[in-house]
Amino acid sequence: MRKRRPLSAIGYFLMGSACLLVAVVMAAGVRDVVTLVPIVILGVPGVMLTFRAPLFSVSYGPTGVRYSGMFGTRSHAWADVLEVRVAVLSGKVYQSDVPELVLASGRTDQLLMMGGHSWGRARNRRVVRLVAQLEEARVDAS
Repeated sequence: MRKRRPLSAIGYFLMGSACLLVAVVMAAGVRDVVTLVPIVILGVPGVMLTFRAPLFSVSYGPTGVRYSGMFGTRSHAWADVLEVRVAVLSGKVYQSDVPELVLASGRTDQLLMMGGHSWGRARNRRVVRLVAQLEEARVDAS
């Protein structure tokens, strides 16, 4: 099985570590209940990002695809995947390109942590390359 990890996972890990460090330092000086609010606001995302970011990946091979994102891991057999395509999530300033699996059940599964930013009509080359590799693996398996 081939495994791909996004380079942005390093940034998520560093951001989570910084939030967690600030929350721990603030927790050391807690004197009243009101100061617990910023600790929770920084600590919970800090823990999630610090411990999940190193696991962000997509693995694929002849049997199927396995995605590890922020809130868990999902697996799909290639028989359940009809197509792999680039989905564009538009925003006010820029847009994000994410790999999207079109499933036989009619649903879609977006691999959000594998996404990348794009502007205008240009697609993110890394995401386009990943989608091409996933689609090639799907075609080879069927």
